[in-house]
Amino acid sequence: MSDTPDNHVIVRAATYNLHEGGLDGEGTEPDEKDDSRLQQQVDTLSRLDLDLIGLQEAKWSYLGNDRLKRVADLLGMTYYFLAPSNFYGCDIAVFARPGDNLTVVNTRQLTGPPWVHTLINVHLEIAGLDVHFLVGHSAPSGPTARLAEAEMAAVHRDLNVIYAADFNAAAEDDDPDTTGIDPVKAASKLDKRPARTLTANGFYNIGRICQDPIPTVGHGAPNETRNNQLAYRCDRILTTLPECVTGYGVELGADDLSDHRPVWAEFALGQ
Repeated sequence: MSDTPDNHVIVRAATYNLHEGGLDGEGTEPDEKDDSRLQQQVDTLSRLDLDLIGLQEAKWSYLGNDRLKRVADLLGMTYYFLAPSNFYGCDIAVFARPGDNLTVVNTRQLTGPPWVHTLINVHLEIAGLDVHFLVGHSAPSGPTARLAEAEMAAVHRDLNVIYAADFNAAAEDDDPDTTGIDPVKAASKLDKRPARTLTANGFYNIGRICQDPIPTVGHGAPNETRNNQLAYRCDRILTTLPECVTGYGVELGADDLSDHRPVWAEFALGQ
């Protein structure tokens, strides 16, 4: 982070679904897996000059805390939190870079209905401003479940929020090519009710603000072809502070490392 002329600070946040924890191999246990892809993913994130990161599918099992600390050290992050998921070990890892202008006040984890995975709320003070960094992973199937999650997330509508998540469904302005796509999958992922609900409650999609249509999924998982891959903006960063947005991007240089692309957004924050 660096000071801006008006005494605000620049903060960069990102969301990234690692795909199977960034691990590969035939072993059934996490210590039997090859973590070279995870190391490459961390290298990619390190180049983005980030202050806040949310990672989905941190599927590190009983090695979770060890890997969390190792990733934090490699990223230069001194705050880190691993949130257990309700669903098949798809835990969420959150990182922050505290400093003179950024303090972690507390962290809360929301579990149970309607959250299929979980939702994390990291309460921050940034240049004197209260900010809530929400990190989520919406239901992988079931439009109704995703809608319920969006409705519940709206409880934060009156806060200063940065909401980074794998939303598992299209943005309001997505219009992907569905040729050759399983119609059941297309109908599920293109259900825009959750996105519209969040917009109605004052959560602005930064990709839409910046008029960036680049999809974050649809390029295929590592070592897989693009067959039956629906290209849309699954991974998004939303905010109730649209006036503070100063940048946005989808990282295209790591398409062989996950079936999702890292997404980052930049803010000028302060009182």
